[in-house]
Amino acid sequence: MKVMSLNTHSWLEENPLDNLREIAHLIMKEQIDIIALQEVNQELSGKEVDSGPLYLSYESDFPIKETNYALLLVAYLKEQGLDYYWSWTFSHIGYGIYEEGSAILSKVPFQAETLLVSPTKDIGDYHTRQILLAHLKEKPLTVGSCHFSWFSPNTDEGFAFEWQQLTETVAKIEHQVLLLGDFNSPAHIKEEGYDLITRTFSDMYELASEKIGSHTVDEDIDGWEDNQEKLRIDFGFVSQPVKVNSYQVVFNGVKGPVVSDHFGIMFEMES
Repeated sequence: MKVMSLNTHSWLEENPLDNLREIAHLIMKEQIDIIALQEVNQELSGKEVDSGPLYLSYESDFPIKETNYALLLVAYLKEQGLDYYWSWTFSHIGYGIYEEGSAILSKVPFQAETLLVSPTKDIGDYHTRQILLAHLKEKPLTVGSCHFSWFSPNTDEGFAFEWQQLTETVAKIEHQVLLLGDFNSPAHIKEEGYDLITRTFSDMYELASEKIGSHTVDEDIDGWEDNQEKLRIDFGFVSQPVKVNSYQVVFNGVKGPVVSDHFGIMFEMES
């Protein structure tokens, strides 16, 4: 099974529709089975539209608008002859003009669920975080598209709080759980988010037999202003170790053009 994750930064990049097509072309070329996307924006003032027959709804669905980046990606893929089931959740308002959230695309149907993990649910507060979960119907697998807050020493907020909320939910799932996305927790920083995650989850990068690339951020970006280090903050984690044949950084100017302020990750795992 081939999996990809990317923080798209969607409408905040130059030539966003060109970037969308580049994302689609890699999906088509690699025949990706599961795609997790973060910072999937739609205009706050946009017109609500029909989300289409392959959209998988859930309780308390958020309205889909005509500029939803995942909606347009799925539509473009369909034009090229590829159908993907998909869903989207809304976390908070970004930059005053976007509804920002996360999406999952899958070749097979799934049951969608959104999980509020932040202590606040105020959509005007960028600390508000929703995790989108996809419970696949044809495989014993649950996939999460995650965009966490930064680590805080205060366990009543930030990454540690959000991680606790998520793990309390997924601990009830007996089968494999695959968490993908922007964790805002650099792998090299000890005793913070990454170490907390890897107490109970395995890093797909570390499990991979073949690794091509590692870091997913190489300059200062939103939330990491003045950063001078190459950071690995976009990950795949599994609740049960699995064989990973290959792991590659994508959309980094080597494997695909740069389409976001984050690079993406792609890996092939046994399922």
